Amino acid sequence: MKKASEYEVVKKYEVFDGYIKHFGNVSIDNDIPAMLSFFFVQGQLAVPYVRIPWGESHLDPRVHSFWIQSSRTGKSIAWEFVGDILRDVSIPTDLYTTGTDAGLIGGFEEVVIDGNKEVELKEGFLNGRKALNFDEGSIILNPNKHSAETVLYLQSACNPVGSNNNKLVKHTKQGRIETESLVSLWITTYPPAGVKEYVLTKGIFQRVLLYWSHWDMKRRQNVSEKRASMALKKTPPMKVKYDDIVDYFTELDKKLKNRVLEITESSVLEWDTKSREEQEELLLDTMENMFTGCPNSFLPSLLNSIDEYYQLLDGLGPGISDVVASFIPAMENYTVIFATHIAMMDDKWVVDGDHVRMATEILFDLFRNLISWLEGEVEIGPKMSERATQRNKWIVAVQATTGYELGNRGEGWHAKADVIKAYMSHTGITRGTAYQHYDKWAKPMFHEQNDGQKRYLRLREELKNGS
Repeated sequence: MKKASEYEVVKKYEVFDGYIKHFGNVSIDNDIPAMLSFFFVQGQLAVPYVRIPWGESHLDPRVHSFWIQSSRTGKSIAWEFVGDILRDVSIPTDLYTTGTDAGLIGGFEEVVIDGNKEVELKEGFLNGRKALNFDEGSIILNPNKHSAETVLYLQSACNPVGSNNNKLVKHTKQGRIETESLVSLWITTYPPAGVKEYVLTKGIFQRVLLYWSHWDMKRRQNVSEKRASMALKKTPPMKVKYDDIVDYFTELDKKLKNRVLEITESSVLEWDTKSREEQEELLLDTMENMFTGCPNSFLPSLLNSIDEYYQLLDGLGPGISDVVASFIPAMENYTVIFATHIAMMDDKWVVDGDHVRMATEILFDLFRNLISWLEGEVEIGPKMSERATQRNKWIVAVQATTGYELGNRGEGWHAKADVIKAYMSHTGITRGTAYQHYDKWAKPMFHEQNDGQKRYLRLREELKNGS
């Protein structure tokens, strides 16, 4: 993936850029998780106020993240920064390292009151509103007999707040337990054996944003050297101060609440004294007025995003394409969620095409990263080494042809027919086989565009940069 500083949304919003840099002072060379943690915090901050309508159903603004990376590479220490931000903006947090299903959903406990034994319901980790850190997510991947239902409970917790599917239910001898969950999940783990096969079969991964990153010895050494340069020194003052980030989230909380009060025609006292059920009913009744889509640009931009996600499936083998396709509904959902988050950064109540485009830039790379990870190790679909060889052949073919400028679409476009001919010349294969190779290997590498009767190709930006 690109560096966080290369994304348009980071360049545009100073507080986002500042947040990522502060995160990077604590957890070095983990700027993509830094981006995700910003949305994680903002989603948990917004969940008491924001519901996002989608036809007969809805979404909520929470962002759940699953970060898979080698041990001792900054996953755990990242929570030092994220947890501080959450605490300073008054968002409840908790840490889950090990436990049972009862610990997640709650259970009945026997207590003695005035000498009499009584049964009380103890709330679980997934009850109510909080940012929950699963510091060792391998428990989700390798459940024991006391945590067999863990994944099912987490899946339910990720379902939209206010929906029937968000209710966590457990039947015990003492009675029925029903829990509503407004929890945001921050899950980290090293890459345990069999994790990829688990990803392919368990629905929790279609509800979270999964980020995997490989750390080789060179990357570890670079981080060690950067850490060494910080020894016996204090971090110099930064343009965006820590307090500026806290102030941003604090002010956003006020803006969101005031918006809800305005839309629901409630006073502060009236809202604060309502039950959770009453508040949720009002949020669902008025959610289409909280954030709206720009009538001219929102839908066209969203449809373009969906097209880009499906282009990533082109060329995948039948063994992996169906599996990868099962992640696309989540990418669509998170595109709208991220776009709404970016509208919050933009201090706007209308989500427009630019917000969608900036959201897609991040999510497209996350989706491609997931696909590459699955292809690279799981014995389905094309192998990474073969894809790399084919990618290089197509880049050579592009470099052998003339580039054109297509009006307001910019420069760097090459006639598809010319690229195919160059590929045939370079590899010595027939025209029909060249087109088959293009469909199988090269299609995800290019943007395609018609100009008159001709079809043109342009390498995606990340390939121009050699990534």
